[in-house]
Amino acid sequence: MNMAIELTERMKGWIELMGCHLCVATPEGVPRVTVARFARVTRPDQVSFAMEKGEIGVIESSVAKNPWVAFGVSKQGGIRAAFQFKGKGRVIRSGPEFEALKGQAEGIATDAVLIVDLNELYCTKPGAEAGQRLDVMSPDDVDTWEKARWTDIPGK
Repeated sequence: MNMAIELTERMKGWIELMGCHLCVATPEGVPRVTVARFARVTRPDQVSFAMEKGEIGVIESSVAKNPWVAFGVSKQGGIRAAFQFKGKGRVIRSGPEFEALKGQAEGIATDAVLIVDLNELYCTKPGAEAGQRLDVMSPDDVDTWEKARWTDIPGK
């Protein structure tokens, strides 16, 4: 049974600093992967991505049929922020949420915004903890677990 997911301050920092690699699957199970260079945590359990036409074009038809999205932090965040985030995504191209993110995404020719409501959280740190499901822990326990392993917070 998973509990409510609340991203930690450290997770938020890495997601927003580095962007993310996003993976979806077609209904037949074929993976599709793209990069989202601009990400913002828009709620404690939600991440939104401002995406250019070429970025969203890789995954949009799959998300329309199978909304499950998995993502991890890009660049060195894959090592320093060793998590896999999973949830249900939806693509928007208009409205207040779209305009707000588009306005923040400097340097991104925003064609669409992918909003992912998080349902699952896993550790991808190599070793015995790889694959450990963290969304079964309370948000406070996840924060304590993370602080016992890492202390860096990007942007601080």
